[in-house]
Amino acid sequence: MTTPTLDRPAPTVAPERRPAVPERQVPAMRPGNRRARTALWWAACLICGGFVGLVLAIVGALRGRAPSRLRRGVVTAGAAVQLASGGSFAVAGSEGDGGLWETTRVVVNAPVSGAALLYGVGKGGEVRQGDNGTTAVVLDDGVVRAGTMFGTVFLTDQRMEADSRRTQRLAEHEARHADQWAAFSLAGGPAAFPALYALDEAFFPGAFNHFERQAGLDDGGYDTPSDCPSIAGQLTLVSLGLVVGSTLVARRRLRGPAPASTDISTSPARRPDNW
Repeated sequence: MTTPTLDRPAPTVAPERRPAVPERQVPAMRPGNRRARTALWWAACLICGGFVGLVLAIVGALRGRAPSRLRRGVVTAGAAVQLASGGSFAVAGSEGDGGLWETTRVVVNAPVSGAALLYGVGKGGEVRQGDNGTTAVVLDDGVVRAGTMFGTVFLTDQRMEADSRRTQRLAEHEARHADQWAAFSLAGGPAAFPALYALDEAFFPGAFNHFERQAGLDDGGYDTPSDCPSIAGQLTLVSLGLVVGSTLVARRRLRGPAPASTDISTSPARRPDNW
């Protein structure tokens, strides 16, 4: 006779409960830090792109568009280089009557002026301070034409007497170029004026250049041409405009008309055949 065995349930082992570890969260940026970073970003855009760059940065922030990492790096590096170059020019100083516009011009042109001054001093140039807030660096070589204005620094190979009438007129001519540098740098950054000058020079070279005419051809040592402005430059601009217009029209024709809407609710009712 066998004794029936009782089936005992296997003992259940309760799982060991471990204290829940909260997930590590990235600390939220404080509003004050966010405002400071935004202000620094806008300042960098103003330094690199003038008021145009500042407006684009503000519009992007209002639309919720964050700049890419590449754009942040390029703008930040450009602003840092300009601040360093401007600081080097501030060490050299500038003489003048200290008027409001002259002071603004010196500050705005400081990055470009600092780079030009470092170039001139590095080549062993002789630095001369002008009475109108400009600085001249006399070099032996490495100068285009009789000289070129960079910000408020004039690189030249002309050795003239400081008190001569010719030198004074040339200084006034170059001071107007410094005004052009400052005005366009405020509007579109330090690259705006040289880009526009080069574009104008491509169609209206030499004495036909509108920036040179505004600065004064006689004061700059240019001979006023008889057909100023250049007829060839005008024809070139007209031809370029025709080419651009023809290209836009051709692209629009290649795209073709927009497809008609097939929505029944918006399409007109079709008449029956026996209408």
